[in-house]
Amino acid sequence: MADKTVLEAAPRTIVGKANKRLRKDGLIPANIYGHKEASMPIQLDAIAFDRLRRSHGLRNVLSISLPDVPAQTVLVRHIQHNPVTGGITHVDFTRVSMRERLEVKVPLNFVGEAPGVKVEGGVLLHLLESLAVECAASDIVEHLDVDITSLTDIDSTLHAKDVKLPAGYKLVTDPEEPIVKISAPRVEIPETTPAEGTTEAAEAENAESEAATEE
Repeated sequence: MADKTVLEAAPRTIVGKANKRLRKDGLIPANIYGHKEASMPIQLDAIAFDRLRRSHGLRNVLSISLPDVPAQTVLVRHIQHNPVTGGITHVDFTRVSMRERLEVKVPLNFVGEAPGVKVEGGVLLHLLESLAVECAASDIVEHLDVDITSLTDIDSTLHAKDVKLPAGYKLVTDPEEPIVKISAPRVEIPETTPAEGTTEAAEAENAESEAATEE
């Protein structure tokens, strides 16, 4: 079961272009939507949100703590970035019930050592970075482990259906979608150097041609 991480926030009264003031003060404007309730504008401490993003990730359920308001159980739905600086300029959250089933993308974590790489000299190609699954909000995990020790030969492939899913999960990605494979190593063709005799003959031929031109 996913643990709810608590994120402190405050109600937001500033909207529109005035949000620039919030960003200058180290705050991120945000909104909470969903479950047939009114949208709730809030503001987040930019440093605290970045710390949460780096330490826990943003795929699991969050509990947003607000003064004088019941805690909001949410998922991050969209993060807007400044196209120049890359800084976060706005965050959208959606309310969820811990019991409702959601369609989410969960990152893949490849574990083990593939004999097709170690023994055969192949190259491990990651074809998918995440799987789309359906599960209860309370059961969202940080990642799905994929054991690659069965990849023994060149062209050995694992598909979405080969990933062991936790109980209660339903695979949404096409089961036949390849997620990782062993590719043959690239073979570099060495540059050919003309034989010494051939080079000398070509130089002699060029010299004769130049002499004939001068005559």
